[in-house]
Amino acid sequence: MALLLAGVLFAGSADAFRCGTRLVSRGDPAAKVRSFCGEPTGVQERVIYRSGPTRPPVNADRPPGSAGRDELATWDRSLVQVVVQEWTYNFGPRKLMQLVRFENGFVVEVESIGYGFVE
Repeated sequence: MALLLAGVLFAGSADAFRCGTRLVSRGDPAAKVRSFCGEPTGVQERVIYRSGPTRPPVNADRPPGSAGRDELATWDRSLVQVVVQEWTYNFGPRKLMQLVRFENGFVVEVESIGYGFVE
């Protein structure tokens, strides 16, 4: 039972972290993270592009007596621009540093990246 509880607690650590008594978690906006944790030690920013379908395929009925449907149009693809920022928080040598990844201004991932250091 204790092992199961430890596994659940560990699994949740990638989705959230604490700044003092405040919890930062997936889905939080960047402004909330900054107000809870202050300015990050480092910031990296880049733009990525994701492709995806913009509409479903168009189908047509076959002539009477034949089974199935014929696809007339295939998926159209479009590129969507995503602004990615990675903020690093260094809480000192006795606490773990946190890497917070934002996409379009919202937390999508939190990762512990080892113990901090004295600045």
